[in-house]
Amino acid sequence: MIATFAPVARRLAPHALVLAILLFIAAFSFLQPAFLKPENLIGILRQVSLIGIMAVCMTFVIMTGGVDLSVGPVLAISGLAAFFTLEAGWPLPIGIAAGIAVGVAVGLANGFLIAAFGLPPIIVTLAMLSIVRGTALIAGGPDLHAIRGHDSYTFIGAGSLWGIPMPIFLFGAVAAAVIFLQFATPLGVRVAAIGDNERAARLSGHRVWATKLVIYALSSAGAAFAGIIQTTQVHTAAATYGEFGTELDVIAAVVLGGTSLSGGHGSAARTVLGVLFLGVINSGMNILNVPIDSQLIAKGVLIAAALAAAERAKH
Repeated sequence: MIATFAPVARRLAPHALVLAILLFIAAFSFLQPAFLKPENLIGILRQVSLIGIMAVCMTFVIMTGGVDLSVGPVLAISGLAAFFTLEAGWPLPIGIAAGIAVGVAVGLANGFLIAAFGLPPIIVTLAMLSIVRGTALIAGGPDLHAIRGHDSYTFIGAGSLWGIPMPIFLFGAVAAAVIFLQFATPLGVRVAAIGDNERAARLSGHRVWATKLVIYALSSAGAAFAGIIQTTQVHTAAATYGEFGTELDVIAAVVLGGTSLSGGHGSAARTVLGVLFLGVINSGMNILNVPIDSQLIAKGVLIAAALAAAERAKH
C-alpha cells in the first residue's frame, strides 16, 4: 500500500505547502465562514507583510547555511532612526534612507565578521542582537515616541490604495525584487553555489566574502524597512519593537518555504508561501478564539509537522 502511494506522494511533494494552505483555509472556513470574508483575507496579508518582508530578505542568508537573529532589534532601531531624522526637520526621503542605512550598516557588520573571520553566523548575529537592542534603548529609551505631523510618512504603513493597505503592496514589491535578484542576476547563482558547497564556490573563483556582505546587508535592510513600516502603522517608534520571537517567525517562514537551515537550494517565491501558511494559521486560530497559550502550542506543533512532512517528501 505504501509503495502504491509513493509515486503520488513524490509528485505532490513540490506542491505540499500550497495544498496545506488550501486545506487549512477550507477547514477554518468550514468551522467559521467569516474566515473567507474579503476583509479577513486582506487582514491576513496585512498582518504577515512585515514578517514577509523580513523573511524574503533573509532567504539568501539561510540558503548559504547562515542565519540572522538580529532582525528584531534592527527593526526597532531603524524605526527610531527614521523618526529622529524626520523630527530633526529632514525631508521624508532622507528619513527613510536614514532608517534603512542603519539596517544596512548592521548587516554589513554581520557579514564582515562572518566572512572575514569565519565566525559562526548564529554567534555573530546573536551578539549583534544584544548590541543593537542596547543601542536602541540608549538612543530611544523605553518610551514610545509619538509620530505627529508627518502624514506622508504614516501613509507608508497606515494608508491604502483601492482599499488595499499599503504594507501589502510593499511586501509584494520587496518579494518581487528579491525573486528577480535570485533568478535574473548573478547574485542568485552565487548564493546557490555557496549553499551547495562553499569551499568549491571559493575555489571556482566566487568572491564568497563579497556575497556574504551583500546578503547580510539585504537581510538587515529588509528588517529596517519593516521597522519603518511598523512605526508608520502604529504612529509610534520604540526601542522595544521587534521583541523576542520575531526572528523565529521569520526563520520559520523561510524554512517552511523549503529552504534548509543547513544551506542549499531555496526559493524566495516559496518563502512567500511559508509566510502565507503562518498567516492562515494565525488568523484561523484567532477567528476561532483559540486562547493564546493554546495558539502557541498548536502553532509549534503544526510548524514541526509541516517541516517533518517536507523533509520526508525529499527522500
